[in-house]
Amino acid sequence: MAAAGGGYGNTNEGKIIAAAFMDNYNNVVKVVRNDPSLQRNVGTLKQEAAAGGTKKAGAVFNEGDMLAPKIANVRLMSDASDSSKPLATLARGEELVVIGGDKNGFINVQTATASGWVKIVLVQKQ
Repeated sequence: MAAAGGGYGNTNEGKIIAAAFMDNYNNVVKVVRNDPSLQRNVGTLKQEAAAGGTKKAGAVFNEGDMLAPKIANVRLMSDASDSSKPLATLARGEELVVIGGDKNGFINVQTATASGWVKIVLVQKQ
């Protein structure tokens, strides 16, 4: 089998295919080298995991974004904690404005009547 593959490499068609593969490989290497998002910052996967390479899932919201609860009866909390005091219960689709950052899986929002924290997983952009 190896002898047959080696013989094909000496034909014109084989040389063209080999050159095409090499050119494609070189182009991929250039793209990876020039794109920082495709490069790793540490030496091994173990080091990357230890450095916190995994990220939490969840939406990213910016100040001023309009949000709405995905479901009814979402609680607006006084602090970014499940054990904090609930300030209000929000209806599905009620308008919220992001007024601050996120903390512990909660986002700081303003409603028509109050401001507080809601769970990020329970809201979506309008």
